[in-house]
Amino acid sequence: MRGRVGWSIAVAGLVLALAAPARAQQAPTLGAPPSPNVTVQSTQSSTGGGGGLKTWQEALIFAAGIILIGGITIAILTDARERSRRIGHGDPLTESGPSPDRHRHRQRSKQQARAKAKRAKAQRRKNR
Repeated sequence: MRGRVGWSIAVAGLVLALAAPARAQQAPTLGAPPSPNVTVQSTQSSTGGGGGLKTWQEALIFAAGIILIGGITIAILTDARERSRRIGHGDPLTESGPSPDRHRHRQRSKQQARAKAKRAKAQRRKNR
């Protein structure tokens, strides 16, 4: 079950990552009239630049990005599971209600807190 959640998060992230560049190419006009299409003929340079990345370099960069996003996803999921284990979420309750000792402890600590607040209030009145 948990494996499916991780994979579905990874697939959703991949879909969003691939959809973002396509959406960025559609710039809004903000009410302005559309500009006329102007074709410009480019001249070939004699230097034969050939600049840019080769396809294997592009694939390597793309794969590194996917691995990076996957690593971040795994780190987040494992940290969340560790914290939930430490806090105790998801553990079944063994008793149906609070124990009598816990109830007495809460009453006693509440009484002590009230007495402390009462002493502090008296001290503030005395220092006026």
